[in-house]
Amino acid sequence: MTGRVRVFASLLIVAMVAAALLSAILVAAPPPIPMRVQGQAFDRAGTALPVATPIRAFVDGVDYSNDPQVQNGAGTYSILTSGNSKDNANVSDTPTVQEGANLGDPVIYAAGDFTTATDVFRETVPWSPGTIRMTDLHVGSNATTPQPLKIEGLVTQPARGGNQFVYLCNPTGGSVALSAYYLETDAPGTYQGSSLSLSGVMNAASTIRQDLPLPTWLTSTGDALKLAYRNPGGVNASAAGRDVVVDRVEFNATRRGTLDWEPGNTIMGDAPAPGPGRILERDSTCTDTNQPSDFTIGLEPGLPPNGPPIVTLTMPTNGQAVPAAGAFIIAWTMSDDVFLSSYLLVWVNVTIGTQTIPLLNETLGDTAVLWMTPDIAVANVLVRVDVEDPFGARASDTRTVSLTRQSSLAIVVAALIAIVLGLFLLFAFLRARKKPAPPPGPPPSPPLAPMILPPVGAATVT
Repeated sequence: MTGRVRVFASLLIVAMVAAALLSAILVAAPPPIPMRVQGQAFDRAGTALPVATPIRAFVDGVDYSNDPQVQNGAGTYSILTSGNSKDNANVSDTPTVQEGANLGDPVIYAAGDFTTATDVFRETVPWSPGTIRMTDLHVGSNATTPQPLKIEGLVTQPARGGNQFVYLCNPTGGSVALSAYYLETDAPGTYQGSSLSLSGVMNAASTIRQDLPLPTWLTSTGDALKLAYRNPGGVNASAAGRDVVVDRVEFNATRRGTLDWEPGNTIMGDAPAPGPGRILERDSTCTDTNQPSDFTIGLEPGLPPNGPPIVTLTMPTNGQAVPAAGAFIIAWTMSDDVFLSSYLLVWVNVTIGTQTIPLLNETLGDTAVLWMTPDIAVANVLVRVDVEDPFGARASDTRTVSLTRQSSLAIVVAALIAIVLGLFLLFAFLRARKKPAPPPGPPPSPPLAPMILPPVGAATVT
């Protein structure tokens, strides 16, 4: 290889490595530059808001701001709003969690964080990375300012079945018309999933139960639920007349959780998902700090005292001879005084001598299992079913059986029966083939000659 060829090959390798690195850099885009909005913030009368008044930026009920405050007596503020990280194809770099606003999302500005009564500004700004906007903020009209209602509790798996339900609380000192509010979920890729309009009136410092439309309206292993204000709009309307999310709860199961998609899962953090017969709830005063720690797991309201479940093996029966080297179905019935049987955990084990064979291990609601019996003849085989309800109460049932092989005589008899049956069928088939055909019948009669009629109109001679 000549010197020029070596140099050319080296340059080619360097170029290929550089191209690979460049493509990797282009694919892994850096986090977007936050949008900056700054100006002065005023109350309804046009007076500058006091120093240290919080200014927050919300998208779909989530605060993506840098938590700024009014800086001086002139109401000066400057707020940064984070964006959701995307690659060059506008696909999220973090599809399991939304980290900020998407391009074009309307950002709603508020003089607080909705943990208590919060004024909402009239102005909204579409989010754009790296944009700097000069925008003065003005508090919206009283008629379009939402009250700080809260989602107080969620029951996603009622012990006795039926539709899911939630509790709402009104921590304010006045009554609130619920017709101005609705519940809403997110769905993958959109802020608007299912929604449920509310009705009635909530009295001051009260709590109400609201049934959801379906047993599965919320995904019990992880979801996000919002309480939104239906903005009537009009002159000086808050949020430019847009609806305002006043409370948001994200919950996820600690084991096999399913809240792993945008925009349901956000930077807010997840409260634990309630299991069967449990409620995810705030404290008695409906405290809200926008943290998962606001919620704890409690007992579903209204449940009776819990007793152990009942389980009965129906197959096999005690002392039954079970064929060896075959398939055998073990079956049982089970029930509980509080829970649906579908909520009961099940274990099934077969013990042969000192060996225990697990057939089911902590499955939900099963009432039968297939047992492939071993090819051995043995007595005192123990079949055991254990069940446990979601509160930990347990019950079990057992049967003692034997495994039996077919005897040689039985096998011979079965084979002889099969042979005899086969010979009989063969004989019948051959006899049917040799059966003579029936003799032919007499030839058909010739057709009758047609009758000759006299011509029409001919004279008759007598």
